[in-house]
Formats: sequence, structure tokens, C-alpha cells
Amino acid sequence: MTNAAPPFSNPATGSMLPGAQVDGAGVVPASPGTATPDLATLLAGSGRPHSRPRYPLRRADPRFCANSSSPEMQRMALVAALSVLIAGCSMLPEGRGVSRAPTPQIARPAALPAPSVADTRQCISALTQAQVRFTPVPDQVFGAGCSQLGSVRLSTIALTDAPRGLNELAISNIGPVRCELAQRFAGWAQFGIARAAEQMLGSPLVKIETMGSYSCRNIAGSVKLSQHAHANAIDIAAFVLADGRRISVKQGWAGSNQERAFLRTIYASACKRFGTVLGPDYNAAHQDHLHVDMSGQGYCR
Repeated sequence: MTNAAPPFSNPATGSMLPGAQVDGAGVVPASPGTATPDLATLLAGSGRPHSRPRYPLRRADPRFCANSSSPEMQRMALVAALSVLIAGCSMLPEGRGVSRAPTPQIARPAALPAPSVADTRQCISALTQAQVRFTPVPDQVFGAGCSQLGSVRLSTIALTDAPRGLNELAISNIGPVRCELAQRFAGWAQFGIARAAEQMLGSPLVKIETMGSYSCRNIAGSVKLSQHAHANAIDIAAFVLADGRRISVKQGWAGSNQERAFLRTIYASACKRFGTVLGPDYNAAHQDHLHVDMSGQGYCR
């Protein structure tokens, strides 16, 4: 690798990052069970198998057997036998015999607090001052708890320190996102990704390719709604440079040393800005993109 570029501070955080110095981001036993006596032993009244019964059997009085074949006596005998069996089963330790699986409880997704009108207006004003091009999206509430509230659709992000003629960064394939997420994403693009590309890859950043934002769906393998269902998450797939190179998360995460260093630097930078960041090391579902959202508190995997 060439000589490292001089460090710089992030206007948003004011902290420093070693190496690329981008955006102030750091890399960021059960006790043994007791043997259970068999049912015959329990009925005999002893806890020791094959021991002599506590109450020896005696010949029954014929007076009590005279009507043993009557329906009433048969019912009484059946009830007594069932009572003994039930009592015996209740003595079995937990885990023995037939167990009943608990009825699964489907968790209802926690409602995401809607941004206030004042917060949305303030956020839109901040995006305008940061020279971010966007279109406000009307509030919408869909079925199954999905919503787009206080959202905007990003078009381009200004690059204040880019070379002449490259003063805007395009964002592709992105849908509505909550304004607060858009503001964090714009700052990450300006002071994290763009600067890392210039310093570590030697070429200005011209486009960020995403895999979308809003999608009314659950988290994979879960009954809980994804942050995508609230327009509160963005999936980033690749970064395109002015010299034509395309650094994808899928290929670059385990690619050249230069690509690996770049992607991990901007990943660490994202961890400083978003509530949750998930990458290829998290699971197979994220092998081809970086997921960022505003939920959680520094959950970076």
C-alpha cells in the first residue's frame, strides 16, 4: 500500500481514525437426576425395586367380591385404576414420558414511534443546508404494520471537497427512507465513504449502489417486522469510482487487500453513525451488502 494519507477530522464527530483517518470511525451443568422406580414398585408402596411389599396381599373377603362383575363395580375399578396411573405419571421427573410443547406465541412487532412534524421539518431543513437533493414522500400507513412516515427519497449528495467537476454523488435504487436515516446516510457518504475512497483507493467516489430501502417484510426467519418495513433501513451493495472501478461488498469483502481495507474502514465508520450495522460477517443473508438502520444502540456485526 502507498504511504498513508494525512489524518483529518470529521466535521460531525471531530474524532480521528487510525490508518485511513476517515470520519472519526474506529473499528468499532444440571445436577444428575434421581432414578425413578418402576410403576409396580410404586403401587407396592416401596421406593426400592424388588423389595418386599409393605402391605402383603391377603385373600379378599368373598362378601366384597360377590358383585364384582356388576357394571357399577367395574366403573369403580376403572376409576381407581386411572387414578393410580395418573398419580404414578405425576411422580416422573421432568423430561420423562410425553411432554407437551408450549403453544408458540407469535410476537407482535413493537410499534416504531412516528417522527413528529417538527422533527421532520427540522431534518428536511438540515438536508437542504447539506446540499442533498431529495423529494419528500407523503406519509403512508400500510397493512401488517408497515409504514412510510416522515420520509424522503434521496437523489444526490453534495461532495464539498471533491475534485472540480465531481461535486455530486449519485445514489441508485433507493426508495423512501426516514428523514433522520437520510441525514445520517448523507453524512456517512460525505465524510466517511467519499473520503475513504479518495485516500485509500486513489479515485473520487461517484455513485453508491443500494439494494433498496423500504420493503414491507419480516426479518428473515423471524415473525418480527424488519426496519425496512418502516423505511428505516438501507442496504448498500457497491461503490463506483471516477476511474470506473466498482467495489462490491460481495466481491470486495474477501477481495484484494486494498478493497478489504476500504470496506472495513467504511463499515467501522457506519458503526459510529447508525444504530445497527450488519455485514458479510453477520450471516449468509448479508454476504452481498451492508445493512444500516436507526434501530438499536451501536449494534455492529
